[in-house]
Amino acid sequence: MNYKKIIFISIAILVLTGTACNMSAGSLVGNQPAAAYTQAAKTIVAQLTYSVVETFVAQKTQEANLALTPQNPSATPTLASTATPTATQVPPTATNTPLPPTFTPRPVPCDWAQYVTDVTIEDGDVIPAGQGFYKTWRLKNIGTCTWTTDYDLVFSYGDRMSGAKVIPLTYDVAPGHTIDVAVYLTAPDTKGEYKGYWKLQDESGNTFGIGNDYDTEFWVDIQVKHAAGPYDTPFDFVANYCLGQWSNDTHVLPCPGSSASLGGFVIKLKNPNLEKGGIDNEPALWVHPEFIKNGSIIGEYPAILIQDGDYFVSTLGCLKDATGCNVVFDLSYSADDGPVTSLGTWTETYDKVLTHVNIDLSPLKGKSVVFYLTVDANGTYKGDDAFWLAPAINN
Repeated sequence: MNYKKIIFISIAILVLTGTACNMSAGSLVGNQPAAAYTQAAKTIVAQLTYSVVETFVAQKTQEANLALTPQNPSATPTLASTATPTATQVPPTATNTPLPPTFTPRPVPCDWAQYVTDVTIEDGDVIPAGQGFYKTWRLKNIGTCTWTTDYDLVFSYGDRMSGAKVIPLTYDVAPGHTIDVAVYLTAPDTKGEYKGYWKLQDESGNTFGIGNDYDTEFWVDIQVKHAAGPYDTPFDFVANYCLGQWSNDTHVLPCPGSSASLGGFVIKLKNPNLEKGGIDNEPALWVHPEFIKNGSIIGEYPAILIQDGDYFVSTLGCLKDATGCNVVFDLSYSADDGPVTSLGTWTETYDKVLTHVNIDLSPLKGKSVVFYLTVDANGTYKGDDAFWLAPAINN
């Protein structure tokens, strides 16, 4: 507030008042005593005016000083912000977002199988009527329990095709490992499609299988399109090796086998590594007799109709690094359900020398002949990794 301006206005008002009084007194009295009174009045008014103004100014000055003096000397005065005000940011409204449901892992069962592949006989394969064959599945143990040799392959339902109802596993299968399980079947004599369903069974008789609920069967599915009869020549023993029944002296073996099987095994090698060195470009049957002294492995093939000019060929030997190999090969046959007769025997050791076999089968022409490919351990079984290289009947 401009206090000097207020004082000036107040003085002006008082002076004007005094002047008015003076003029009034002069006009009414018109002599010197009146002037004296007027002068006295001016003096009194001036003194009163100055006193009032001084008091007013002092009072306002004191109020101004109080307004400018901080009440708490120790406190820092707060300065008004000169920033341009902005719109107040409204915090986001809280929402009740539901938490995802807690995932509880499904416990893995003790016994659970996973189908891997058909090792022999794919779905829809054509099998001659009355022909025997091996169906082999490769299964993986995805449960938590080991499948022991007390576990079995068991028939569930469908077309059993003369197969055994129960076939024991040949070796233990730990979780995460695979096994090839096989059953020997015979194609029915009547044309048509035949399908049989199989499962596994634990030592207590509880069955289990594949699928999300570990209770689904795996199966064999074949077509029979022509009458029963022997196979024609030429015939490839490697390509059809699981048509044969492989066994040791006491048990039927799965086909293909596993090199971990103590009962002996047969495995197809696409490019075998031979004892003489080098890899052959023809396939071979890797055979190992049962893991006992003088153990054996025998492959019995289905009947083959021999034609004039047919001959059996193969090369025999031991695989590379099988330095302890010492075995006896034997090729035998049974013609028209007659006695088993040997066509020849050959002893093989790890000497980097192979034996080539070429046998004329013309004396057997027109006959239905079952061939037996046998390998016997010559004493100890250790290192007896032998092979039939490209065995076949050619014409």
